[in-house]
Formats: sequence, structure tokens, C-alpha cells
Amino acid sequence: MEVAQLVNKLVTEFPPLINLKPSSVVAISRSEDGWVVSIEMIEKKSIPDSMDVLGCYEVSLDGSGNIRDFSRVRLRRRGDTAGE
Repeated sequence: MEVAQLVNKLVTEFPPLINLKPSSVVAISRSEDGWVVSIEMIEKKSIPDSMDVLGCYEVSLDGSGNIRDFSRVRLRRRGDTAGE
């Protein structure tokens, strides 16, 4: 599966699992038996948008792009860039 197809599949299938909207895919890497994708999801929508709370999730996928497991690895406000 090509990377673009993998990302499109993840963005379609992952949000309904956790009932959140995606913000952006921030990393993707090959693992021994598939892929690991880091995706930021909007945990809390705010006004202004720079105060949105984003959760960064690491999602493990098999070689066909099926979700095997995931975990939230951090939270941040959209406007906070320290440590990135």
C-alpha cells in the first residue's frame, strides 16, 4: 500500500473510533510489520482556534493499513509550539 493511500485510509477510519476530528498527520514511519502514524486530533474546539486542544495519537497499522492499536501520547494547545 502506498503512503498516500495509507494516510487517506487512516484519516477515514480512525476518527470514528475515538469520536474526534483529525487536525493533521504529523509523522509516518515503517515498522517491522507495518506502519506507525502520528496524527493530531482535535480534543476540544475553542475560539480562537489557536486555543484548540490537540491530542497526538500514535496509530500502529499492519501492512494493509488496518489499525492494530493506538494510544494518545500527548496533549497540547494548537498555539503551543515549545518542544516541537
